[in-house]
Amino acid sequence: MKKHLSFYLFWLLLCGAISVVLLTGCISKNAGGSDALHRKTVSGLKKIAVVPFQAVTSDDPDVRLVRCPVCGTTFRTCDFKGNPERKIEEIFLKRIESSKQHSLIPSGYVSGVYKRVSATSFEKSPLEILTEVGKEVGADGIVAGYLFCYMERKGFGYSVERPASVAFCVHLIRIKDGVSVWKGVFDKTQSSLMENIFDILPFIKSGGKWITAEELSQEGIKEILKDFPDLKGDS
Repeated sequence: MKKHLSFYLFWLLLCGAISVVLLTGCISKNAGGSDALHRKTVSGLKKIAVVPFQAVTSDDPDVRLVRCPVCGTTFRTCDFKGNPERKIEEIFLKRIESSKQHSLIPSGYVSGVYKRVSATSFEKSPLEILTEVGKEVGADGIVAGYLFCYMERKGFGYSVERPASVAFCVHLIRIKDGVSVWKGVFDKTQSSLMENIFDILPFIKSGGKWITAEELSQEGIKEILKDFPDLKGDS
């Protein structure tokens, strides 16, 4: 009898939690989102260049905050190994390409131009450098992404000592006037149902498992691209 009562109470709590989440819509707000800064004039950027995504971390172990080079917004940072920013970039590009709404300029070519322009533009801001690169490669817009934290889970799917954590920001700059017309922000550490009841739907979608940093990144890219200019389809 006690077992049946406990099962009933669990499902009652679960249903109630889902109702609260659906009514408040807090999941995407907590994790991040995107913002078209100039909605009336942001469309029409069909030819897009993508600068290799960059890692932005702190050299001081006591400082755990850094600023986005483009907008100056403060983000938390963490130490990470390898080049996970390339993985974030790859996920981003696959989703943009699958929509077939934009013509992407090969990243290899853009990378070479960016390195050259950056090396000779010491007094220019990151936004000015990106605009100059976009003009040189003949783009309507240029995308720049920055990774601040990429912490892999420590443990396994059903049991972790430390959950995955990811924080990144992506900008789309309009070349004709050098304005950042769209930005996507994702900053999330997976939490359990007991820690954060508003994480219930993502936790259920993952099968009640603790996901990897790459899986969390895929969730983040999908979330921010919901408002990417002219993007259609399952983004």
